Amino acid sequence: MNRTHLQDIFTPGEVTQLKSLWKADRRDQGWGFICPLCRLERKVPTHPTPQPRHFAQILLTSAFFTLLTWTLFEWKGLVSFIPFWCIFEVIYRTRARASIYCKNCGFDPYLFLRDSDLAKKEVETHWRKKFEQKGIPYPEPNGKKTGRRATQTELKN
Repeated sequence: MNRTHLQDIFTPGEVTQLKSLWKADRRDQGWGFICPLCRLERKVPTHPTPQPRHFAQILLTSAFFTLLTWTLFEWKGLVSFIPFWCIFEVIYRTRARASIYCKNCGFDPYLFLRDSDLAKKEVETHWRKKFEQKGIPYPEPNGKKTGRRATQTELKN
């Protein structure tokens, strides 16, 4: 009989209950919040601000860049940390902002903090597009009738 080492040590029920260290139950898994408009729980894979490990990664990148360009810059190459950090910060903040946008209701918290009227228009535009994709007329806020009424099953789909 060809048995593996785990089968010699554990009973069959215990083998399936082993916990892996590579599962997604780490503490720094990300950042979560509840969308204030649709009340959907959101999990964002990145933190809203860069973490200390990012600082260390950029420091190592600038050190590597300094070593590669030592003949040109010598110790002045360590100043490369500043442009690397600026580029990283722009990309990181842009990706973080894009990830907090709610795809369900179109709410953008960052835009809401900057200009609430523009955020309301963006949500309305999002819902107009959703209604248009379903072929349902968008209900006008002033109470005008715009055509046939949508059924509950059409709105859910």
